[in-house]
Amino acid sequence: MLTRYIRMWNRLDSWAADPVHFRRAVAGIFLFALIVRIIAALVHPYYLPDSADYSALAKAIVAGHRYEIHGQLARRMPGYPIFLAGFYALFGFRHLPVLLAQAVFSALTTSFTSLFGRYVSPATGLLAGALAAVDPLGIGFSASLLTEPLFTCIFVVSLFLFFKILQNPNRWGLWISFAFLWAIGIYIRAETSLCLFPLLLWGVVVARQSADRKNCVLGSILTVLLVGVCLLPWWMRNDRLFHQDFFRFTTMQGISLYESVYSGATGGPRQSDLVIPPSIRRLNESQRDLAWTHRAFTDMVKHPVRVVKLAFVKIARTWSPWLHARGYANIWLNIALTLWYGPLFILAIIGLFRYPLRSPLFGVLMVPIVYFTLMHAVFLGSVRYRVPVMPLVVVFAAMGMAPVIRRTQDSARVA
Repeated sequence: MLTRYIRMWNRLDSWAADPVHFRRAVAGIFLFALIVRIIAALVHPYYLPDSADYSALAKAIVAGHRYEIHGQLARRMPGYPIFLAGFYALFGFRHLPVLLAQAVFSALTTSFTSLFGRYVSPATGLLAGALAAVDPLGIGFSASLLTEPLFTCIFVVSLFLFFKILQNPNRWGLWISFAFLWAIGIYIRAETSLCLFPLLLWGVVVARQSADRKNCVLGSILTVLLVGVCLLPWWMRNDRLFHQDFFRFTTMQGISLYESVYSGATGGPRQSDLVIPPSIRRLNESQRDLAWTHRAFTDMVKHPVRVVKLAFVKIARTWSPWLHARGYANIWLNIALTLWYGPLFILAIIGLFRYPLRSPLFGVLMVPIVYFTLMHAVFLGSVRYRVPVMPLVVVFAAMGMAPVIRRTQDSARVA
């Protein structure tokens, strides 16, 4: 049986080594992924409380009103509401055009997943793309009015650009493109901002020649400066409104951190259970955010053991094979998800240990996975928060399914 599997894999690898065959297969995977996601959008669109916020902000943008929701001026980053506003302006306040566009972005993510995998072997690339195409979370969230489909696509494409940069660090056009794309990602999901620094550090560490290392250092400085320049309009707007905490992204950070670490924290959403003391209720939006942040850090310092225990709970929630959210924890759905994600995670762990640690590709895939895991070991844990890194996980899973990892130095080239 094993011999037959190896022969089948080698035949697929040889066939996909032809650039024409590989492109056609990737196009087929894209088309399949797109059809599945369009069906999901037509049959079972769904909305969470966050969806209402994004939609209301988008409507405010279209109407030319103040960027405000629930009396708050910086509750949400503006990237996704602007995206929605474009469709609302063109098609009216209808969700289907947005969901269809998100189906395209989600399907495009599978294509870049294949390109990542091809740097291991052509067969690995096709298998990674196929796994991403049928990933239940990828399909499900493409049919939601949430940031995940758009952000995941932008995030994966930006990582692919960075990987291309590491192969030739003196390509300054790629550095600039990477910086602008990363800034767009931050405007959609601010939590990705700090991930830039370990990623850039990885590029410097794995540079094989002194000239490459020098270019990586210069490119990293350029990237940070360009991302900062892109974020300046949002920072300056918030500073003009609140006159404090210049590098603020949103005014939800403080309460989000507090609900994640206070004495009643469970690792899941708890804001609706929080009792807002009068001393905080009297403050303005910015002051409330800082007050919640102060309370959160105070709790973390006073009860470090509880924080550590909660961190493991939140990691388990984030990487759980099944759903925890109320209203979605259907037993049969959770059984199906466990049957999919259980073996997938095992294969990913196998692939993780089979690939060389010093490979540039390893860090480009692994740094974001570790970063998002640690971020949500501090903040809330949910399967939703692993969606952006699932395309990277399936690349490792495809490596785990390969009989042999032949290309250990990213020697393959995408035609």
